Amino acid sequence: MEREIVRLDMNKDFEAFEELSVISFGEGTNSKKEMYQWLFDKNPYNKSGNMMYLLKEGDKVIGCDGLLPNELYVNGKVLLTAHSVKSMTHPDYKKQGIFRTMTQNSCERGRQDGVDVVIGLANDQSYPAYQRFGWPTLFEKEVYVRPILINNILKRRIKVGFLASMGNSVYSAYMKNKLKGQMDKEIRFEILDRVPEEIQKCWDKYKEKYRVMLVRDFKYCNYRYNLRPDVNYVTILARLNNEIIGFSILHNSVANGSKMTSAVEFFTDPTNERYIKALANGVAKYCYDNGLEYAVVGTGLYGKYKEVLLNNGFMITRKPPKNNMMIANVLSDRVTIEELMGHENWHITQGDGETELDL
Repeated sequence: MEREIVRLDMNKDFEAFEELSVISFGEGTNSKKEMYQWLFDKNPYNKSGNMMYLLKEGDKVIGCDGLLPNELYVNGKVLLTAHSVKSMTHPDYKKQGIFRTMTQNSCERGRQDGVDVVIGLANDQSYPAYQRFGWPTLFEKEVYVRPILINNILKRRIKVGFLASMGNSVYSAYMKNKLKGQMDKEIRFEILDRVPEEIQKCWDKYKEKYRVMLVRDFKYCNYRYNLRPDVNYVTILARLNNEIIGFSILHNSVANGSKMTSAVEFFTDPTNERYIKALANGVAKYCYDNGLEYAVVGTGLYGKYKEVLLNNGFMITRKPPKNNMMIANVLSDRVTIEELMGHENWHITQGDGETELDL
């Protein structure tokens, strides 16, 4: 039967696309049609329509691969980049070169739409294939976690509920009092249910202090966090003398039975240890105030972020994140692979890649 590669049509193809997603990633994958309409069709960085492509054999979807375009800030340049996402091959059609075919199709379509570089956070299954394709590895992502409440940790270790609760109460009271003493008295925090347009000033003020990162201006944050239909995010603003000097965007959820928050954005002056510490403490205070058990942050190695976080209650996670190998394929002459190489050059957050989108 003849095969063809087509652009994803939400009205005609979504059920078949959803079926392949569940086969590929399990029942936990995000199957909400309105989410994919927002993510693919309503992306403000699209040039000629969504960039998700299906390989069909008749009416059956046997492969998928596509791009999520946005902007990348590289040494003062703003480039059009795109995340490689939803790479899937139906298990009945493995070892037929479908992954390679669909990856090449995505890159060619991206090149036609002016994409300068494709990036992706590959997992242990897809990473070997990208290596065979010759995609350079830029770095391995790290994630940091800060315990807030330890009730569940103690329950797993000592198996006695009232002792675990007692230990958690003592620990949390001590740490909360310690945090209170560490809070910067001149920096105040606002907790909002939307990202305000005012963050644009913060982005404009500090962007030139970075080397490589996704553009975190209001256009991006508004689309990514205000307009997403299936998740409600929390925005924390840090203000000094009424000026925003940093912001964090949080996604509260439950993981392994524990209430936690993921800092999907964490942005301030990367050279200012005071601001980074204050923002981290603001996130921790929010967790204490809302009964969250731990906070997760990923920032890359650029600037003072890692040093400050590890000195202020965060630790590197024992297990690496599921999608942790940052890869790239340069499509234009506006950027070189050398400019993108190295974790020490990047600021990357939990909002980057497929994991936060539950894809």
